[in-house]
Amino acid sequence: MNINTDVSDLIIAINTLGEDLVGLELGVYRGESFLTMLNYCNIKKLYGVDSWKPYTDFLKTIPDGKPAYGVTMEQQEINRFITYHSLKYSKHKNKAEIIEKDSMEAVKQIPDNGLDFIFFDAMMTEKQSYEEAKAYYPKIKKGGFFTGHDSDAKEQVMKPIEKVKKEYNNNNKTIIFNNCFLFKV
Repeated sequence: MNINTDVSDLIIAINTLGEDLVGLELGVYRGESFLTMLNYCNIKKLYGVDSWKPYTDFLKTIPDGKPAYGVTMEQQEINRFITYHSLKYSKHKNKAEIIEKDSMEAVKQIPDNGLDFIFFDAMMTEKQSYEEAKAYYPKIKKGGFFTGHDSDAKEQVMKPIEKVKKEYNNNNKTIIFNNCFLFKV
């Protein structure tokens, strides 16, 4: 199994939260990070949220308003198939729950204070980063971790997330390493 995924640098930190963890990945894509967490974290239940709809991504280290890349419906069908196929043959499929909905609809299915951690990896614009971070923040238990990827996109990812932290009066330090970030809720 490939363990060089977007979440790889966070595995040890996530495991410091204890046993029987309940987590969520926002933006499953091909399921690589999702399966990495199932295989290498102390997971009781892992939610994956992805609608597998076509999209245009605008995340860049220096944003210019132009698309970074796009993903077609055909590509998304393949990504969805790869995820479910990998999950089907994993020894942890009973711990996984995929929610195939828009992220702002899926958040309604997650209980407040129900997660030990979230892996935030679906941002495509500054507005989306802010709205999703604000919606999913209350889902994480006090002392849990808000983690994610694409920290190099400071304006589009880190700035909106820091704004949400401030709105929730969270003064915990955000740790950034190798394009990943983590802070305690």
